[in-house]
Amino acid sequence: MKKFFNIAAVVALLFGVSTAAVAQDSDEYYPHNFIQLQGGAQATLTHYDLMDLVTPQFGVAFGRYFNSKVGARLHFQGYDIKGGFQQERFPGLSQDESYNFKAITGDLDLLMNMSNILNPNRASQRFNWILLAGVGVNYGWDFDEYKGIVANMTRGNNFYVGPELCGTKHSSYNGRFGTQFEYNFSRNFGVNLELDANYKNDCYNLKANFDPDWQIAALLGVSFKFGMKKKAAPVVLPPPPPVVEPEPEPEPVVVPEPPKPEPAPVVKEEPLKETFFYLIRESDPDPETTLNKIVAWCNKYPSKSISVKGYADRGTGNPTINVGYAKARAEKVAKALQDKGIPASRMTVESFGDTVQPFAENDRNRCVIVVGE
Repeated sequence: MKKFFNIAAVVALLFGVSTAAVAQDSDEYYPHNFIQLQGGAQATLTHYDLMDLVTPQFGVAFGRYFNSKVGARLHFQGYDIKGGFQQERFPGLSQDESYNFKAITGDLDLLMNMSNILNPNRASQRFNWILLAGVGVNYGWDFDEYKGIVANMTRGNNFYVGPELCGTKHSSYNGRFGTQFEYNFSRNFGVNLELDANYKNDCYNLKANFDPDWQIAALLGVSFKFGMKKKAAPVVLPPPPPVVEPEPEPEPVVVPEPPKPEPAPVVKEEPLKETFFYLIRESDPDPETTLNKIVAWCNKYPSKSISVKGYADRGTGNPTINVGYAKARAEKVAKALQDKGIPASRMTVESFGDTVQPFAENDRNRCVIVVGE
């Protein structure tokens, strides 16, 4: 076995050297996922003739390489298996007997890319030598041929006790180590040859002899790889610009500055405050010129509104009478403005009787004050 691994290491190093001309950056390959499909043959190492126990074998694996050196896979392998009884070891038999059954082994395997471990700076990833080791479970079924042989067996003094120990067992542990040689046609597709040895529980074939069994297998397979980094786009440098003789600089053209626009005139808003004064017991607005001033202001500022406030003097009359005078005065001014085209929606009409005295002189408080807002 040691000689085998030494030879394999030399082969891996030769692969790394011989493909140096095909430069491929390992970063283009790793990390990645893969699926493997395999087919081949296996046999169990027992006292029975090895070649009589060779049967077809199939495998499928799902895995991932985490970097250029280490990966893992979930591997299923199995199909048709053979076991055998030698007549000289089982005196109850008249001749050697072999039997077929079905079995499948599921393993979780660690993968070590020895090509990249031994030569991490190699230029090509086309060839890879991989060591693998793992543990798992084996399950067997369809033992009818085995049961028929055991049923017809005459028990002798040195009869093996397998049927009693393993009669109903169908699952057992599995340990594995092996190697794989891989050739990649492209970043995504490759072929491989796998050689592995499986260390199985003594009862995996229902025939116990107090020693674990070894199953060896040789499998050819194809691999599909995916999930790799996208290839970096090649950097294409633009051609250098042609050398152009500089033309003589033209004389500068003086462009006159455009005239600055005249600033918009600032319209200063004129305030409005007009007062109508009344004699005792009067409520008609006078004079007409004051009404016209208010109308002109409203037309000049159509978005503005006005307030019309009526008052009565406290020195004459009484509060009840004065409320009526103040209200009548304010309403008549508002009506006169409406007649001149000012809508009521632009006016606020209020009256205060003699409760508010806007002027210090008593007689001047018989008034209506109009304020633009």
